[in-house]
Amino acid sequence: MTRSCSAVGCSTRDTVLSRERGLSFHQFPTDTIQRSKWIRAVNRVDPRSKKIWIPGPGAILCSKHFQESDFESYGIRRKLKKGAVPSVSLYKMRTQGIVELM
Repeated sequence: MTRSCSAVGCSTRDTVLSRERGLSFHQFPTDTIQRSKWIRAVNRVDPRSKKIWIPGPGAILCSKHFQESDFESYGIRRKLKKGAVPSVSLYKMRTQGIVELM
């Protein structure tokens, strides 16, 4: 099953083609404080409960939502720096379904 980026309004999917184009995909941190920062940054609302969205175990964000300075290179791989928080192209989701740029 192909996973999709969890950011509101992002249609990027974790595919071979996406990775060949240089995109990377990152799971939400397990550290409680860092995970909370990511959840707040994504600012997504659960459509059923109308409360803040809580990511499931397979939730990911694509590299489009991080600044280049958030990454470290390890040979051909790149990894998010410790403490990196998504901050690029994130939208606010209102409960009425309206999406606006943050």
